[in-house]
Amino acid sequence: KVLQKLKDDYVILALYVDDKTEKPESEWFTSKSDNSIKKTIGAQNLDFEITKFNGNAQPYYCLVDSKTEQLIKPPLAYDLNVDVFLKFLE
Repeated sequence: KVLQKLKDDYVILALYVDDKTEKPESEWFTSKSDNSIKKTIGAQNLDFEITKFNGNAQPYYCLVDSKTEQLIKPPLAYDLNVDVFLKFLE
């Protein structure tokens, strides 16, 4: 049920926060949330998650309107209950 709902109704994007690949120095930035330099793909993705969605759980599910880039509903952290996840997707 979950897979079908995702295939039919969503475009899925993933942020990998454990990717240790260092970006070119020209793409490094200092985080506004913790004042540290973000050098890797994972660190930059985690910083995005924290600053944009106010969370740092993994996985952390966010439903975002493609036109407004705003959250459709509050994010959902890891939960193995299929019914809870299906309700979140509705």
